[in-house]
Amino acid sequence: MSLAALPVELLEAIFEPLPPATLVALACTSADLYLTASRFLYRDLSISSYARNLTAVATLASQSHLALLVRSFTITIDDGEEHADDEYYSLLHQAVARMQELTSLEMHIDANSSWVLDALPLQTKPYSRLQHFASSFPLDTHTASFFLRTPSLQSLQLAPSSDYVTLASSAIPLLTTYTGPPSLLTQLLPSRPVSSLHLSGDLSLDDIEHLAVASGAPIPALSGAGPEYGQTANGDTGVIAKIETLSTITSASPVAVIEALAKACPGLVCLRVITTCAFWETPDVAFYTQVASILSSLPSLSAFELSGMHWEFRPKSSPAADKTCTEKEWVSPPVTPRPIDVDLLEAQDRDFDFDEAFMEWAY
Repeated sequence: MSLAALPVELLEAIFEPLPPATLVALACTSADLYLTASRFLYRDLSISSYARNLTAVATLASQSHLALLVRSFTITIDDGEEHADDEYYSLLHQAVARMQELTSLEMHIDANSSWVLDALPLQTKPYSRLQHFASSFPLDTHTASFFLRTPSLQSLQLAPSSDYVTLASSAIPLLTTYTGPPSLLTQLLPSRPVSSLHLSGDLSLDDIEHLAVASGAPIPALSGAGPEYGQTANGDTGVIAKIETLSTITSASPVAVIEALAKACPGLVCLRVITTCAFWETPDVAFYTQVASILSSLPSLSAFELSGMHWEFRPKSSPAADKTCTEKEWVSPPVTPRPIDVDLLEAQDRDFDFDEAFMEWAY
């Protein structure tokens, strides 16, 4: 039995682990094998200056049947790339418009080229399967219009922008993960089930206040107010716990930032804070006690990192039968040298040089 006579399911199982060069050879063997081989050749594409495959964009722009096979598309163009002229971006525009079955799209190109996301004339079909979009584009008129055609988008990454552009409340209704500047939180959070935030830039206390307002927390208990955007089932506090994962960088006081985040996002499960705050004095026990106390107010928190230091927690007491969550006591990593055991050093019979002394610090 010839290979072409096998059922499509068997052909796909055979072709899937094959390298691209073999798939190209099979595609050229016969018309019967061309379609199956092409599906795997074009399913996941990574275009870049480094890979020297920028010309593949022209193929996708001119061959719509191949563009429809693409599920994951990533393009990275270095600054000053000689092939990346207006004509090339026009081809990229056509190629993206024809890749209607995409599930993942990443575009790391000139931030001023977001117009490549515009729909072609008479193009009305949305990117109904697109779930992940990451780019070097800011939120502008082109990206805002593009998001109106991505109803299934769940993960979004955008670059900062100095201009304010309004995003329609009906756009990207299923968004759960956002990576980008905190300035967009006021637009993204109120009408979308965002649970993960990876914020770029310097997070200020004002940004956290906007985060609290946009996510609906903290909210004073109001008589007659019903559950909204994930409000707790008992509804007695009016607090909406929606953000579960948050990673950010800040130059503000870490204690103030962590305290504000705990109030704005009471349902946090994972929190990562990188601080660039200048400490004129080494943080003392009082500092770590303050942080630990704030962390203890987050009942769902299970992972915390402060400037590269991973904190641990332990149960404060035995869980009671009527409690759903055990109270936690957070413990900072040791940040002072351990006492040197002289007898142990003598027993080891080795020199204690600077490198080894540095390793005695336990983080």
